[in-house]
Amino acid sequence: MANFNTGTSPVLSQNYQTIITSSPIAMEKIIYEHSKNAPNSIAVEDGNLSLSYPELLAEASHLAHTLGDVVSGELVGILLGPGIHQIVAQLAVRLSGGTCVPIEPTLPKGRIIALLGDSGVRRVFVDEEDTAYLHDLEVIHVQPISGRIALDLVSEDFESRSEISHVLFTSRSTGKPKPVQIRAESILHMATKTPATPLRRVDRVTAFNNPGFDVSLFEMWVTLISGATIVVMPRKTATDPGAFGSFLKSHNVTVTFVTAALFQIIAFADPSAFSSLRHVFNGGDVANVRAMRTVLDNGPPQYLWNTYGPTECTTLATMVEVTIEEASRERISIGRAVGETVLVLLDEHQNPIRDSGTRGEIYIGGPQQSLGYLNWPNKTSQSFVHLERRRLGLQGEGTVRLYRTGDMAEWRDGTNLLDFIGRTDSQVKHGGFRVELGEIERALLSHRDVQSVVVVRQPPLSENGTHALVAFVVGSESFQPQHLLEYTRELLPVYMVPNAVERIAEFPLTPNGKADRNALIQLRLETLQGKSSVHGNTSRDKRAMLQGIWRDLLNVPNVCDDDDFFVIGGSSLQAAALISIIQKRLGTLVSMEDLHKNSRLDRLLRLIDTTDCAHGNAPDDATTWRQDVDLVDDIELVPQWEADTEGRVFITGATGIVGALLLSRLMKRPSVKQVACLARRKKGLSAATRIQQTLERYDLWPSAFDQTRKHLVLEGDLADRELGLGTEEFTWLANWASVIFHLGAKVNFCESYREHYISNVKGTCNTLRLASAGRRKAFHYMSSIDAWGPTGGILGTKELYEDEPLERHIHCLRYDLGYSQSQWTAEAMVRRMRDRGLPISIYRPGFIVGDSKTGTNNPDDFLSRLIVGCIQLGAFPRIDQRLEYVTVDYVIDSLMHIASDNKNLGKSYSLLAPDVRQSVDVEGTCAVLNEAGYDVKLVSYEEWMERLSKMPEDGPLAPLMPMFQEKVLGRLTRWEASQYSPVYRCDNTVEALKGHPDIEFTPFDVTLLEKSISFWNRKGFYHVRK
Repeated sequence: MANFNTGTSPVLSQNYQTIITSSPIAMEKIIYEHSKNAPNSIAVEDGNLSLSYPELLAEASHLAHTLGDVVSGELVGILLGPGIHQIVAQLAVRLSGGTCVPIEPTLPKGRIIALLGDSGVRRVFVDEEDTAYLHDLEVIHVQPISGRIALDLVSEDFESRSEISHVLFTSRSTGKPKPVQIRAESILHMATKTPATPLRRVDRVTAFNNPGFDVSLFEMWVTLISGATIVVMPRKTATDPGAFGSFLKSHNVTVTFVTAALFQIIAFADPSAFSSLRHVFNGGDVANVRAMRTVLDNGPPQYLWNTYGPTECTTLATMVEVTIEEASRERISIGRAVGETVLVLLDEHQNPIRDSGTRGEIYIGGPQQSLGYLNWPNKTSQSFVHLERRRLGLQGEGTVRLYRTGDMAEWRDGTNLLDFIGRTDSQVKHGGFRVELGEIERALLSHRDVQSVVVVRQPPLSENGTHALVAFVVGSESFQPQHLLEYTRELLPVYMVPNAVERIAEFPLTPNGKADRNALIQLRLETLQGKSSVHGNTSRDKRAMLQGIWRDLLNVPNVCDDDDFFVIGGSSLQAAALISIIQKRLGTLVSMEDLHKNSRLDRLLRLIDTTDCAHGNAPDDATTWRQDVDLVDDIELVPQWEADTEGRVFITGATGIVGALLLSRLMKRPSVKQVACLARRKKGLSAATRIQQTLERYDLWPSAFDQTRKHLVLEGDLADRELGLGTEEFTWLANWASVIFHLGAKVNFCESYREHYISNVKGTCNTLRLASAGRRKAFHYMSSIDAWGPTGGILGTKELYEDEPLERHIHCLRYDLGYSQSQWTAEAMVRRMRDRGLPISIYRPGFIVGDSKTGTNNPDDFLSRLIVGCIQLGAFPRIDQRLEYVTVDYVIDSLMHIASDNKNLGKSYSLLAPDVRQSVDVEGTCAVLNEAGYDVKLVSYEEWMERLSKMPEDGPLAPLMPMFQEKVLGRLTRWEASQYSPVYRCDNTVEALKGHPDIEFTPFDVTLLEKSISFWNRKGFYHVRK
C-alpha cells in the first residue's frame, strides 16, 4: 500500500492564494505582503511586548543591517531562547539572504562551540554578556525592541533568497550531531499543504519549544506565513501543567504544538486544558493512548492531531485526527502523508510492503524533504536514496529521492494509515527529542574510567511513569557512577544525560556477538523488582530499610553505600523528612548538622548505630564563626539618596517577601529614578522572571508603566566576589548606586551554618565589598533578632539594647539554628565595617507576619507553618517564649523612613513591638486562635510532639521537625532552648519614628490572623477551615 497523498486545506483569501502559488516564492515576501495588506495585525506577542507585521519587519530589517554584506546562504548563528528576539533574529537572517542556525543557549558551552564550528558559522546573534567563549566568532548583540515602524523594503527585495532557510542539528551515533539543511520550500509546504494548514489569520499560536527543535519551525514560520499571531509562552509556564491551560485561555490561544511527553503530563494534570483551542498538535514521540482519551473525554479541542516526522522531513510528514474511535485502539496511528509528501513502507531489501501486519521501514520523499546534511556527502548519500518509481508502485518514470527514517511501522488493516512500531537502530525519542544512543555512549567513553558502555532506554516502571536512559558501564577500579554523570552533564544537553548508571562486569551478547540491549533492559527491571522485594521482606535490616526510605523520598531506583543523599537529589525538605522518618522507624534522632556531615548512606548507617537517642549536644563552632568574621578585614574602605541628582537604588533579596515589598514601595516613590535588583537565575528561570513572579505571588507587581520602567534586573550571584557581574559591571554599579539595601539572605530552619554560609556570610561580605568600592554611599543592612541567639534561656539575658556588643552572645549560638549562627557572623562583619567608617544602619525585625492591611505574607516561613500546623493538630505547645510578631508593612515603613535621613546612619534599630506588653507569646498566640474560633488547646511540649509525630509526613510542620526534635542541651530541643525571651529595647527606633504616628506597630490579634488566613486561602497556599 504505497501512498502518494495530497492533503486538502481550508479555502484561502484570493490575495493570499496568489502569493503562495507563485513560483518561486519567498517566505519573507509572504510576510511582507501581510504587513501591507493587514498592517494592524499582530505578528508576535511576548509578555508586555507585541509587534505588528510592519513593526516585526522593521525590527528585523534593522537587525539585518547590522550584519552588513551577507553572502547568499551564509550560515548565521542564533544563540537565543524562544521569544520575540528569536523571531526577529531569524527573520533578519532571512532578509539578509542568510541561513538561520538556531542553537539553544543553555547547552554546554563546549557543545555550542562544536556545533558552530562544524557548521562553519562566522557570526552569531546573542543577548547575554558572557560571550568570552565565542572569541573566534563575530558576536552581534540583539538590541531591545524599540517599536520601529519605518520600512525600507520593497517587493523586489525578496526575489533571491537562499534555498536553505535553516540548519538544525539532530543526534548521530558517531558522537557528532548531524546538521540538517531545511529548505524554505519545505516550510512553505508544511505551512500550506497539510489538513490543518494554512492556519487562519485570527489564529494565535504558542511558541515555547527549543529553537533548535524542528517544532519551532511550525511555531514561528507556519504562523507568520499564515498571517496569524505568535504567542510566546514562558518556559516556566510551558512546563507547569497547572499553569499551561490557564495561559492558553487567558491569552486566547487557538493553536499549540506540544511534545508527546508534555501532552501526557498536561492531560493527566489538567484534562480540559486544551478545550478552548482549535488545533492541538501532538508529536515528537509515541502518543500515549490513555492521555489522548483523557483529553477527548474532558473537554477536547476542536481538532486533536497526532503527527510524525523526522527533522530531515521538516517537523511533520504524516498526521491523523485523533477521535474517540482512534483513542479506543491499542495504539494511536501516526496517520497518512500530508500534502504532496511521498511515503512508502519497504522491507530490508527495499521492496514495498502493501499488506497490513507486515513491518517495514518508513521512507519519505516530496517537498518537505531536506537537502541533506551540511558538508556530509557520504552520510547524505546513505540516508537519502534514489529508487525506481515503478518498483515502488509510484506514478511516473525514473527515480524518486527518499529519506530512510530508520523507523519501523506497519499499515493498518483496510486503511492507508500507518502504525508506528519502533526504531531499526539505536536512535530513540527521549523527552521529545530524537536521541542517538551511540552519541551518548561516545561521550561516556571519553571518560578515563570507562572501558566500554551500552546505553538503553528503560520502559516506564508504571502506567503513568516515563522512560529512562540507563548506561551500563564496564569500568576501571576507580570508576564512580556519580562522577560519570557529573562529567556527562558538562558535555551533553540535559535530555541526553543518563538517568542512571549501572556497573556491569561484562555485557550479555546476542547470537551475532553484539551487546544484547533487550537482555540489559530485562536485567535492569529484574534488579529493580529485586530491590523492591528486599525492602519489603527485610524491614528489620537497617541498611535495607534506609535504602528503601531514600528510594521512596528521592524517587530513585537504586541506592548504594557510597551514594550521597544530597548529590543524588535530596533537598532540604526531603532531608527534614528523612530525619523525621528515621526517628519514627528506627528510633534514632539525627540532627541536620549530622546528616550533612554523614550524608553518604554508609556513614549515615554508622551514625545511626552509634547515636544516643535520648541526649544530644550541638557542636560548638564558635572558633569558626569568629574566624569567619575576619573575612571583611581585607576590604579597603572607600568612602546619600533621595536628592534630585540621586535616586538610584541597589537592593538584594527581592525574591523574598520583605525585599519584594521594599521593591514595590521604591518603584512607587517619586524620588526614586531606578531600582537595580540583584538575583540569580535558578531552575531555568531568569532573574527577571523570578523577581516578577515573587511580586505577583504577593500581589505587588505594579500595572503602571511609570513604575515598572524603574525596575532594572542584574543577573548575578551574592556568592561571587564581584556579585557575578564581572569587574566592569561591578565597578559601574559601585559608582552608580546612591544607596544599598542588603536584604538578601537564606532562611532555613533545618539547615546548618555551613549551608547558610555562602548566601548569608559570603553574600554579606561581597555586598559590603560593593558598598566600600567606588563612590561613598549608605549601606542599610537587614539583620534579625535571631543574631542574638537564645541568649535569654542560655545566658539569662533580661534586656538587649540595640547597639550593645554581639560578642558575649556567641556562646549561646551553638544551641540555635544555622540561620541564627550565620546572622551573628554576618552582622558582626557589618558592625566591623561600620566601625571602620562605612555609613551603615542595621535593622533587626522580629518574626515577620502578614501585612496589617492585606494579610499578605510568606506561607512557607516558620510562623505561617506553625499556625497552620497547630490548627490542624488542634494543639499549641506550652513554651515560655514571646514570638515578637511584626507586620511586614511596619518593617518596610520603618526602614524607609529611617533610611531617608542620613543622620540615622551608624545605629541599629529593633523593628518589633516598641512596648513589650504588645508582644504576644506562645500562650497568647493560642488565645488569639481560640478567639478567632479555632479549637486549639495549649498542651505540654511532650504531648504536642506526640500529636505531631502522628501527623502526615508532608504536613506544614514537617520541614521544621529538626528544630522541634533535635536535642541540643541535654534533653532540651532547639526550640525549648530558645525560651525566656529577653526584652528587645527599641529606643533608637522610637526616637527615629517620633512625630510619625502614621507608622504604627500593629499587634498580633484576631483581625491580623484572619487577614493572613484569608490571604492563604485566596491564593491557594493553604486551606484553613474552622
